[in-house]
Amino acid sequence: MSFKEKVSFDQELAMNNSRGFTLIELLVTVAILVILLLISIVSVNQSSERRYPAEAEKMLIWLQQISQRSMLEGAAYGIVAKIDENTEATFALHPVIYYRKRWVEVTSFEPFIIQHNGLVNWNMESEEEEFLPQTSVSPPTFDKNSAILDTQEDFLLPELAFLPDGYTEPAGEIQLFFESYNASFNFWWDMNESAIVMERREL
Repeated sequence: MSFKEKVSFDQELAMNNSRGFTLIELLVTVAILVILLLISIVSVNQSSERRYPAEAEKMLIWLQQISQRSMLEGAAYGIVAKIDENTEATFALHPVIYYRKRWVEVTSFEPFIIQHNGLVNWNMESEEEEFLPQTSVSPPTFDKNSAILDTQEDFLLPELAFLPDGYTEPAGEIQLFFESYNASFNFWWDMNESAIVMERREL
C-alpha cells in the first residue's frame, strides 16, 4: 500500500468513526432510559402506598400508649378532636385527663397530628348523658341583687375516653382514611385483649 493510499484509508476510517451513534446504539440507550424511568415510577408508587399504613400504625401506637397510661395510673384519659374551622375536618388528636371532675389537657403527652390529608370519622354510640360529668372550677358570678348569673364555660369534651378498669366510653370505632387510598383503617377496643386493635378494610 502506497503512502497516499494509506493516508486515504486512515481518513476514511476516521470519517466512519466520527459519524456518531448507530441506530442500534440509540435504541439500546432509549430502552435503558425507559427501564430506569419505570423503576423510579414503581418505587414512588410503592413509597406512596406504604405511607398510609405507616400513618395508621403510628396512630395505633399512640392510642395504645394512652390506654396503657390510663390503666397504669388508674385515671381516665380521653381524646379531644381538634377541628379545622374552614374544612370542619379533624387535623389533630389531643389527650386529656379527667382530673377533679373535669377534663384537662395533658401537656406531657404529645398530640397526634394527622398527616397526608388523612380524615377521621368517629363512629361512636350516642350517649344520652355525659359519662363523666364536669363541674366548673370558677366561682359563681353574682349581680347587684346577689343573684347568680349564668356563666358559659367551655369544657373539653372528649370523643372517646379510656377508663382505668379496662374499657372505653362510648363504644364504637375510629375510622382513619385517605382520599387517595382505597382502604380505611378502623380502631376499636377489644374486650378480650383489653387493648385497642386496628383492622384494614377495603373501600
